[in-house]
Amino acid sequence: MMLRDFRLSWRLLLRYPVNTAVELLGLAAGFAVCFVLLAFVQYSFSYDSDIPQRDQVFLIKHRLNFIPLPQWMEYTPFAIREVAQQSGLPLQVSAWWPRKAVLEQNGSPREIEVTAVDPAFENIIGLRTLEGNLQQALTQPDGMALTQQAAWQLFGSTQVLGRTVILNRQSLQVRAILPDRPGNSTIQFGVLVGVNSALWPERERQQALSNWMGISGRVYVKTSANPQALQTVLQNTLDKAPWASLATAEMKAALGGRKMVDVALGPLSEAYFDRSVANTMGTGPRGDMRVVLALGAAGLLILLLAMVNYINLATVRTLRRQREIAVRRTMGASTYQLLVQFMSEAMFLAVSAAALGILLAWLLLPLASDLLQRQLESVCTPLSVAACLGFGALVGAAAGLYPGWLARGMDMRATLAQRSGETTGGAWLRRVLSAVQFSAAMGMGSLALAMLWQTQFATAIPPGFDPAPLLVAELPQDAEEASMRAFQDALKQLHGIAAIANSNAIPGRDDHTGTRGSTTLQRADGSSVFMPMQFVGADFFKAYNLQALAGRLFDARIDHAKADGEHHVVINQAAARALGWLSASDAVGQYIHGSQARIVGVAPDLRWHTLREPIGPVMYELVDTSPLLTLRLNGRHEDVASAVAATWQRYFPAHPLALHPAASYYAQAYADDVRLAQLLACATAVILVLAACGIYVLAAHSVQRRAREIVLRKLHGAGRAAIAALIGREFAMLTAVAALIALPLAWLAIARYLAPFAERSPLVGWAPVAALGLALLIVTAATARHTLSAMRMAPVAALRD
Repeated sequence: MMLRDFRLSWRLLLRYPVNTAVELLGLAAGFAVCFVLLAFVQYSFSYDSDIPQRDQVFLIKHRLNFIPLPQWMEYTPFAIREVAQQSGLPLQVSAWWPRKAVLEQNGSPREIEVTAVDPAFENIIGLRTLEGNLQQALTQPDGMALTQQAAWQLFGSTQVLGRTVILNRQSLQVRAILPDRPGNSTIQFGVLVGVNSALWPERERQQALSNWMGISGRVYVKTSANPQALQTVLQNTLDKAPWASLATAEMKAALGGRKMVDVALGPLSEAYFDRSVANTMGTGPRGDMRVVLALGAAGLLILLLAMVNYINLATVRTLRRQREIAVRRTMGASTYQLLVQFMSEAMFLAVSAAALGILLAWLLLPLASDLLQRQLESVCTPLSVAACLGFGALVGAAAGLYPGWLARGMDMRATLAQRSGETTGGAWLRRVLSAVQFSAAMGMGSLALAMLWQTQFATAIPPGFDPAPLLVAELPQDAEEASMRAFQDALKQLHGIAAIANSNAIPGRDDHTGTRGSTTLQRADGSSVFMPMQFVGADFFKAYNLQALAGRLFDARIDHAKADGEHHVVINQAAARALGWLSASDAVGQYIHGSQARIVGVAPDLRWHTLREPIGPVMYELVDTSPLLTLRLNGRHEDVASAVAATWQRYFPAHPLALHPAASYYAQAYADDVRLAQLLACATAVILVLAACGIYVLAAHSVQRRAREIVLRKLHGAGRAAIAALIGREFAMLTAVAALIALPLAWLAIARYLAPFAERSPLVGWAPVAALGLALLIVTAATARHTLSAMRMAPVAALRD
């Protein structure tokens, strides 16, 4: 292609400014959405790619098979670290131990996170030091390393090498400055110290590093040997670990031949997409490969539909230029020259649209980052921009093939005699392409509506109590029991608080540990039943304003936390049925078979988890103190929140206040569903706009092509209604075909999405119908202008043209 081809393309595109603007904006929107979604795909598949020899780095994970809901966890006992070190295999190993430390700065304490690692961590992860010596920072008890962001947060500057800071009343010196961690990394830190740091007492450190029962952090291994050999060594040691001494006859029978604890080595290259550890302690955000690939496919689909829109518009423009093309062919223009001309037009427009799309994508990145919960702002690099423009040129070349082929096959004699037009096959091809656009829009729109309606239903369904007057204070995990008691007593003195209850869990709240308290109980007939446990304070049911269905609920004057001998428990109605009693009253006063737990009452069923899990049996036991406080208010939330914040500062000045409405936990549980539905809604809106533009042009060309037929019908007595029906029939059939393609697939997708839910919104079944109605409305609006022009068409003018 020569420069004159592009100059000619520019002039020809300016001859049809409206069509050119529609084509340009449509392609730009397609490119923008496609670039954003493909950037997300590239971002997701690049996790931990900054780590050299990533395929040799592994994360040790374990699974406790003796608990009722075993799940793989990345947080493992640090005693495994020593086993790996003494395995005799060529490897490097490091603990990853995130801890909280109190920073004393400017006279006010505050809590920060500090990560303790072994000196080998530098080589395992391949850390690059900007200033200082990282080995000194990790081997000296008073050493520490900061990322640039952490240095700025602590000191307001990145030039802090050699400066000191007071953590846990210990003076530490900054001995190394590190680059900030990339957003797409599963290994995030701001402050690094060595495992032998002076921050923690020697006894506490040794106990944690040799503990087989605690799970405080991760263990990373880098080895060139076969990872299966290391896994075998670790598993053999675990089989002899203290867990084996905990196994009772019942536990061994329940294991069914499985080991008490399984161990595995998870490749770091696969860590981000490892769903086996998702939502467990310390994992952080993890991706679902199916969702990532689906979003990438959606981006390519939107770009494909934008190309379809361009092809439709370019085809109409080609048909309008029939005489021009015929004259050029008569004057000696070859097929190759015509094809090059049309491809150069398409490439010029596509590259311009790609440039505009990059600008739109850059503007959309903050919104996309919020919806996808990933920091995508860093994906706009000179290399990615050049790749996008090159991709735009390829898209333009591909999109220009059909109009060029159509020009190549044009009958010059018929064209010059004004008898030419689009072939039947070409017209049907454009109808099919338009139907594909609407089918994609209806399918995505149906699923988006279904997800939005279901999440609204799930967050609004009563959980068994009224969450409106409840606030939840999340106390620091390392808070001392005396401080928690004193804080709770101080809150009782505040005006506007009617009741306070402590508990280890809150209905709707996910603690992201992946484990839930539970036990196995026996029925009277000797059979076993799995029973989730909830540990609550004596005033828990009072704070949630719940009344006993039978018997009584906990009373602080009578009931006390579990001790040797008989203790009181409360069960819910589902637990009474699961344990074999026909009614709630039959369970009151009974002992759990084989234990000293006596049932004093039956509570109503509460929805402790999301709607994806049915309400099941629960047994409540008393606990004296816990890190979660539920406050029942009888005053304004704002006034009480201010008073609680002031009280908090007296008891936990180093920790930020975490005070949330109880209802917010249910909303947070469905946040991912809402974000995905919003993404689908945005994609649907883009596709509908593209489809509407395509239908608009298709209607214009249809009326132009059938002008003589329309006026002949008018001359034979057809009224305006008949003409409107003639034009509308074509697009009604097109929409019907699109619906037949999209709606069955949409119903299947909706059914798959709803499958895990115990209850479903009655509106969900209407989502495909609503999407079809919206499509019909858009088709009507897009064809209205040209339908009216057909109804008003003057026979004399049409026959003369």
